Amino acid sequence: MHLPADAKTGPSARIASWSVLTGAAARRGEAATSPDVTCRGPGMRERWPGGRQAAGGSCIVRAGTPPPYAGGHRKGGWVAWRTVSAFVAGVLATLAGALLVLCRGPTRADSAVTDRVVRWWAAVWLRAAGARVVVDGLEHVESAAAYVVVSNHQSNLDPMAQLRALPLSLRVLAMRELFQIPLLGRAIRTAGMIEVDRDSPDFRQIDRAAARSLAAGHSLLVYPEGTASPDGTIGDFKDGAFIIAVTCQVPILPVAIHGTCRIWPPGRRAIHSGQVRIVVGRPLQTSRLSHHDIARLREQARDVIWVAHRDLVTAMSAKAVS
Repeated sequence: MHLPADAKTGPSARIASWSVLTGAAARRGEAATSPDVTCRGPGMRERWPGGRQAAGGSCIVRAGTPPPYAGGHRKGGWVAWRTVSAFVAGVLATLAGALLVLCRGPTRADSAVTDRVVRWWAAVWLRAAGARVVVDGLEHVESAAAYVVVSNHQSNLDPMAQLRALPLSLRVLAMRELFQIPLLGRAIRTAGMIEVDRDSPDFRQIDRAAARSLAAGHSLLVYPEGTASPDGTIGDFKDGAFIIAVTCQVPILPVAIHGTCRIWPPGRRAIHSGQVRIVVGRPLQTSRLSHHDIARLREQARDVIWVAHRDLVTAMSAKAVS
């Protein structure tokens, strides 16, 4: 790989890659509305225990009644019950999952059992939140392959939905604050999740950890916007995920998600039952690409996700009206 003399490489080239982004969210006229979603793909019943096969190869993971979301707080009865039960179930599942992972130890972090524990943990959160996840485009995924999965980011519920729905051994680039929580931090580090300090990222450590994870056959889940969108629109993407993909020569798997911001709005505690929709795009190959191609690859992935997200918003808005 040859770079020009003025090309920036190494940590200095990635300073913006992992920092928090809040600007330019309305670029290209992204819609701010938030419809709903669920999960489709042949063979899902066998992959994910607890799902039931639906017509046309769909797999309805969990059901819930989608409430309208206008961005305001809703008080009383059902929402209060849903929020309390979701957090109680989620905390208990987190404690149980953490203990299971820690008991197995770091030498077994790459085992299928660890993946099952992570998926079970995600499923408990989704069921407790009343989230129904529907996935389209699973035919583009090879379960034995390793990808850098890039997705738009709407809610704290996004990782649970994607860990549960995608037939991959996923490891997540997660913010440092999670690693500082007693027990949970040790567990997610043992499970192979990768720590990212958004204020002062250690790019060499991130690169080494990502390379080890990909070499072990895991896929990486990255949110290149850097933080959850406050209004459901898609912001600019950072370079970090694409640098990893090009350096390790693994494909980018673009994924669009919609509906989680209605269930668990960012920055809020209230949880509403509803639908989550995930669309998986065709993998973007990185073989023969160099660091010169990162900007083009980044924009290509963002365009795929933006179009898929726009179509989800349009379809679900029409469904809600009808």
